[in-house]
Amino acid sequence: MKHLRITVEGKTYDVTVERFDAPDDAAPPLAPAAIHPVSSAAPAARPTAAPKTATAPGDVLSPLAGIVKAVDTQIGAAVKAGDSLMTLEAMKMYTAISAPTDGTVTAIHVSPGDAVDEGQPLYTLA
Repeated sequence: MKHLRITVEGKTYDVTVERFDAPDDAAPPLAPAAIHPVSSAAPAARPTAAPKTATAPGDVLSPLAGIVKAVDTQIGAAVKAGDSLMTLEAMKMYTAISAPTDGTVTAIHVSPGDAVDEGQPLYTLA
């Protein structure tokens, strides 16, 4: 049995948890304990989502949050759909960001080493 304190939607509770995977020679289970609310200070404020960066037509958005590891193109470059234009790293995994359509790179909004959020514009194609 473990005694824990948990918080759910700003309310704190003291609870007792029984482990069912305990060895057979473990102490017999205790009678179930009642759940008792514990008074707490003001409830914690819920985090709000960060506002999305405004996008323009042709912007290619980041599919995930991560770090820009490499930018493999330059402004003015003609690209074809599927060409790899940059690489992002998230949780030690690399993701190639490819051109969704044929076009010309008119702007690059990030540099290697920049942290990006999901939905943030990376570059613009025209």
